[in-house]
Amino acid sequence: MRDLLSWNLSLGRWAGVQVRLHVFFLLFVVLAIHSSTRDQDGDLLWDALLIPGVLFLSVLAHEFGHCYAAWKVGGTADQVLIWPLGGLAQVNVSHEPFNELATSLAGPLVNFTVCLLTLPLLLLFGAQTDLLRLIHPFAPPWTDQTSVWAAAELVFWINWMLLLVNLLPAYPLDGGRVLRSLLWFRYGYRTSVVVVARVAMVTAVGLCVLPWLIPKDHQAYAMAPLMLIGIFLFFSAKHEGERLHEQDPEDAPFGYDFSQGYTSLEKTLAPPRKRGPGPVRKWLDSRRATRLLRQQQIEADEERRVDDVLARLHQGGIEAISADDRALLDRVSARYRNRQRG
Repeated sequence: MRDLLSWNLSLGRWAGVQVRLHVFFLLFVVLAIHSSTRDQDGDLLWDALLIPGVLFLSVLAHEFGHCYAAWKVGGTADQVLIWPLGGLAQVNVSHEPFNELATSLAGPLVNFTVCLLTLPLLLLFGAQTDLLRLIHPFAPPWTDQTSVWAAAELVFWINWMLLLVNLLPAYPLDGGRVLRSLLWFRYGYRTSVVVVARVAMVTAVGLCVLPWLIPKDHQAYAMAPLMLIGIFLFFSAKHEGERLHEQDPEDAPFGYDFSQGYTSLEKTLAPPRKRGPGPVRKWLDSRRATRLLRQQQIEADEERRVDDVLARLHQGGIEAISADDRALLDRVSARYRNRQRG
């Protein structure tokens, strides 16, 4: 996973935080523009250009919300990574329930604030704005109108989606960490982790079932995202429960966050588990051990033969031994000198 996340480009330091853009985000932009150009009327080009820009700024604001909260509680914020599935904020705060609660809530609070600021403008000046359509999670406000209000609707809908998905009570989303922090105050860290892991599994199953319950005209937008998120959340919750058994009860600080609710990682202070060698490494080690054993056997055999060569040399002189015997003496003598030097 970390190798995959290393495919990114630096956008410099913003307010002291290193901001990086994942190459998959650039690929997402290219594919969106390419798909829009296949539309003969060109109606989709506006969305293809606007959506990545709004998504980038909304996710960036979400992540800096986490960074700001980490600073306010005495922590640090090192890096933000933006990619198509959301964002990743590397923040470090002390391992306390209040600090984690404040840091976790800050990101969704930013998206909620954007919605609050955008909605009155849409209702007052957007004559064609339909609030029920705008808050529908499976009805994106696609439009061919290059107007300010069309862009405002997209800003509202994307931030609304970021808010909804992030507040799902499941690991590793912000909502899961918020629920864990609240339970942590009363029941302790370990119990809160176990409870939220079980809630997350139920949530994940519900997300996988939900596409079959919504109207068919919205299933095209809902099926793949909900199934993928549900599967990811289920195994993330399972991993969280397993990780709890491998670390100290008090060793689980708030670390990484993927905004947009799709992914998140938590950096742990527990030493990483040492993975065993893979099949290729095992094969190479076996080959190396076999060669070493064979070389040791050859050297032991040559050293046994040296005694016989030296006996013949002592009895008959240099004429009594062959060229192969002299080469053998040279090899063994060189090995002895190398051992003494080592």
